[in-house]
Amino acid sequence: MKIISGLWFILGLSWAVQAANENATVYYWTDAQGVTHFSDRAVAGNPVNSKQVEIINPPTNNPNPVTENTASSAVPTTPTIAYTLSISSPQSEQTIRDNEGRISVQNQLSPAITAEDPAQLVLYVDGNRYGCSTASLSCEATNVERGAHQLRSELVSQSGKILASSESITVYLFRVTAIK
Repeated sequence: MKIISGLWFILGLSWAVQAANENATVYYWTDAQGVTHFSDRAVAGNPVNSKQVEIINPPTNNPNPVTENTASSAVPTTPTIAYTLSISSPQSEQTIRDNEGRISVQNQLSPAITAEDPAQLVLYVDGNRYGCSTASLSCEATNVERGAHQLRSELVSQSGKILASSESITVYLFRVTAIK
């Protein structure tokens, strides 16, 4: 049994060495009916033409795979832009002194929003939503009670998808109240 396995191994190895040849000759001829035939060996009795061709093995990972056209792939998709949003002012753990209860927030966004990509910037203060100026990237929350508050900004598409979100920061609002 070992001899037969060894013979199969040697036979396979010889096929692999023969297949590894990078250049090959292809023989072709046309028969009486006008059909063109191709072979790797010359055929006796037929006028044969030959051509030297280079055989290139395809890569194991195809960088450009061919995909089938389906109904879902026929719909054009817009490229997704990776936005980065952060709160630049106030700083985390900062105390804000405002007797009217206003918290003004300035954001940084990269890349900038273009007219082709309309999106809305919103501010969340303890889960309450406040509108922002998308052009200036500034937000203002009004009538906020004194104490600690969690701030977070989001860039939202017209369809409601969150495109970017800032980290949540904690700020403290100091608001003087007069007891009468």
